[in-house]
Amino acid sequence: MQSLPPVSIEIGTHVNALSNGLIAQLDAADQALLLRRAKIVTLNVGDVLSSPDANKSLIYFPLSGAIALYVGRHGQPSSVGMAVGLIGAEGAAGLQAALGFGAGNLKMLVQSAGQAYAVEGVLAQRLVQRRRKILLQFSRYLWTVFDNIVVLASRPYTQDIKVRLAHWLLLSAQRCATASLVLTHAQIAQMLGVRRASISIAAREMKLKRYISYSRGHIALLNVPALHALAKV
Repeated sequence: MQSLPPVSIEIGTHVNALSNGLIAQLDAADQALLLRRAKIVTLNVGDVLSSPDANKSLIYFPLSGAIALYVGRHGQPSSVGMAVGLIGAEGAAGLQAALGFGAGNLKMLVQSAGQAYAVEGVLAQRLVQRRRKILLQFSRYLWTVFDNIVVLASRPYTQDIKVRLAHWLLLSAQRCATASLVLTHAQIAQMLGVRRASISIAAREMKLKRYISYSRGHIALLNVPALHALAKV
């Protein structure tokens, strides 16, 4: 399995289209076409942006915050399941709609609050049919998402909670571009599909080793190299 690159923290004070890495890779003309009908929306923690039974497909290009790709049992609440992906300002959630596909078995669940450009799937689909460069860029990104899903989905069967927690904290830090996360033990337990008590025990061990600190829903990554060493497979 692949390990994560070092956490990179680049926080801008001005939000614009280039705050999203996938949009920034497009030509200026293609950016303008994509954003012509886009709306800026607020991402609130716990929001379900899309689910397998959704009637309308929206693509979210985060400018801040993070959206989990979440798999749960049909008809069950969002607290029952596991995250198999995490999308931040590097990419887009629901991008398969641009290729004419629905949500499949995935829910898009907001883990960290922020903002995003929202684009209707049908509009993006028309755009990629006319602009081959956009189609190629989107397809390449979707492959990286698929590859990351494979890695995350296999972790519950090969690693203990501490390793999975370290990996998820690093991934969350990357997606949110900060080493200070607004994230509770209950949220992490939901994402990893484990009991909250298991996360609390693992987090306490990391805190005693000064890998992290936490208090009232805030987690700070104090020793990123140590977390990388722990999460490495």
